[in-house]
Amino acid sequence: MTAKKHHSRAPGLLFLALFLLLAMPMPLRAGEALVSGQYLSSGGQDLQLRITVAGPAPGTLIVIQNLPPGMAIEAASPAFHQYDANKGEVKWLLTKVSPGSYLLSLRLSRPVPAGSISGEIRYKDPASGRLTHLPIRP
Repeated sequence: MTAKKHHSRAPGLLFLALFLLLAMPMPLRAGEALVSGQYLSSGGQDLQLRITVAGPAPGTLIVIQNLPPGMAIEAASPAFHQYDANKGEVKWLLTKVSPGSYLLSLRLSRPVPAGSISGEIRYKDPASGRLTHLPIRP
């Protein structure tokens, strides 16, 4: 009869493999958004929009904020790329985007009624190459 050799390292290696598998970033599951936007403040003189980006992040985001036509902007953070006051359309071009949260803020010359604004985020999905238009509502 031959004696069987037991390997005492096997449970440790199994634990290490399981840990590494769980520590790896997971791809999005069905129904999870790569990019999302939420108004933190959608009325008054100060507007704030939080954009959340999951991984793998698109390289660039185009953010469009619709204001009442003729509205004057006193301050913006970050600085916007373009503003058409006749249309009330503000555009940001966010480049070198990585996973995380981004806060866009506007200070307007006069208050806007709560819920009277809207926006849109445009990006190319890095996995499929498809252009996505994501509407944002208060």
